[in-house]
Amino acid sequence: MIDPLQMLWPLVDAPDSIVAAHVVVIWPAGVHQQLVDLGVLRQGEDADSVLCPECGEHVEEVLASTGPGGRTRYAIPCPVTLRAEVPPEARRQWMVDYAALTTELARILALTGKCSVLLPGRLWRLGRTNWQGASRDVLLARGLDWNDGPTVRATLVRSRKPIVFVPLRRPPEGFWRTVPPTLMLSHVASLVGGHIEVETLEIAAAIHDADALAASAPTPMLTIDELRRMIRQQVKAELKSALNDDAYIAAYRHCGSVRSAAAFLSQETEGDVNKDKVSRALGRAGGAAAVLNCKNSASVVRGAASQPRDKHGKAIAEAQPAVNEDVE
Repeated sequence: MIDPLQMLWPLVDAPDSIVAAHVVVIWPAGVHQQLVDLGVLRQGEDADSVLCPECGEHVEEVLASTGPGGRTRYAIPCPVTLRAEVPPEARRQWMVDYAALTTELARILALTGKCSVLLPGRLWRLGRTNWQGASRDVLLARGLDWNDGPTVRATLVRSRKPIVFVPLRRPPEGFWRTVPPTLMLSHVASLVGGHIEVETLEIAAAIHDADALAASAPTPMLTIDELRRMIRQQVKAELKSALNDDAYIAAYRHCGSVRSAAAFLSQETEGDVNKDKVSRALGRAGGAAAVLNCKNSASVVRGAASQPRDKHGKAIAEAQPAVNEDVE
């Protein structure tokens, strides 16, 4: 028996996320109603164009006319029958309800915080989970493999150590600079008893493997444009030099010396960034040698002791592999 969600994920991954009446009627019995009952599929506006209900060979724009008693009737031209009547149910179409879907995913993953839209129709923050002592953002993204996928990525990577869910397809190779855990809902979610269930152990294993791979890969140095973008994002109008350790360390790696990094940051922020601030950031990261030789920038900038803690056990967090406390 087919899982109704297997009919949902292709819609979520489609640009318009709409399914027409002539498609719904060929779905396995009960699938459409289960998705409607779950709330993730809702009826949209009636279609302006439909597949011919007579021959099923062409799509035409629906024409309206007034019949007896002032009743509106619908039809389309057909080369076989000349005029094909279109019943009201043939114009119906359904669309994915993203508010309901994201709320349901946040609930079953037992995430904290509010579910919020980061990019309308493309990117949502479902909430946060605790993973090995650190609070991490859990996201749902659509269309990372579309032509404008990099636009979504630019917003996504600003999240806190993101864990990313996609409906059906991962982005192409080379899409990420540092690959976050990216899980396909089509592989880890199923509909059981009218509710979505997830394979928590599989999700935890994927997060663990992705983090291990990222930690073993050399961290690419930021380009000058990326570094300037980071600085612009951090600098506030009322406080010209409000930078965090990420910016100090990235500037040091780019410039090669404390003095040059301070001068570069002063120029970019139009403020006075002295070399002591850069030196202190390097000290917190383990020293200049550790910064220049690091493989994982996140582990250099933020030690485990400084990571935010969440005392509540979550669905994802409960399945994570044990951590040697001596390492922390």
